[in-house]
Amino acid sequence: MSDAPSTSDLSARVKTGIPLAAGIIILLFTPTFVIGLLVLAVAFIGAQELTSMLAKSDNDETPGLLPEWLLPGTAVLMGLGALAGESGLHAALLISVVGWIFYELIFTPKSELAKLSALGFGLFGMVWAVWSVLHITLIKALPDGTALLFYLLLVISFSDIFAYFGGKRFGKSLLAPSISPKKTWEGSFFGVVGGGIVGAVFGELTMSMFWLYGLLLAMLLAVVGQLGDLVESKIKRLCNVKDSGTLLPGHGGILDRIDGHMLAAPVFYYLLQLG
Repeated sequence: MSDAPSTSDLSARVKTGIPLAAGIIILLFTPTFVIGLLVLAVAFIGAQELTSMLAKSDNDETPGLLPEWLLPGTAVLMGLGALAGESGLHAALLISVVGWIFYELIFTPKSELAKLSALGFGLFGMVWAVWSVLHITLIKALPDGTALLFYLLLVISFSDIFAYFGGKRFGKSLLAPSISPKKTWEGSFFGVVGGGIVGAVFGELTMSMFWLYGLLLAMLLAVVGQLGDLVESKIKRLCNVKDSGTLLPGHGGILDRIDGHMLAAPVFYYLLQLG
């Protein structure tokens, strides 16, 4: 999620968010294969946005000149792998990582090998912008996958909403001023508690999830979601851009909309596997 919007931006965000949310709710009831293709498309667009952001960076210590095909290509490979399950996603990630390492070592000029900045950003992009979000496909494939996806999306979305309004009304202490100057500890608190309450109620009513477990799980996901928000804010700072893209009026790009879900999705999935 991008930094707290102004009042003028809020109207555009609502106009875009309502039909977007309605469309997502409808799509959640489609088969896993359809969700998998949709998430693949989201990862592909997010990968393009990250590649574009890195290319705009004018910081010599943070060059972002990745091949345009790299991250979108790995999004397709890992997206197809995710349709085959967890092992397919991990195999595709391994192939992407090994392939990129060999590509950089072979084609990077000897004078540039000491930096290998592109190698690091490429690996980061594969894991952060592609591998992480594709766990949504894996969650959908689980028993009660539709309800579990609802749970994840509701917790992160309402955590954002509570954080915004809580911070706007009570925010005083800046959370990370060098990364996101509008986020506050008070807003973060409201986001975690609000997301926790939503998770507790939804889990109890729809999945027979004990309310305390639902509360604690949702609060953990809300914290992880906020960390994901800060990671994306940091990337935008490094690249000197306000938003990751312009695809969603009032929201920015795909990465601005799903930044909280990107880290929360794998955490949620593996916690479910442990349970």
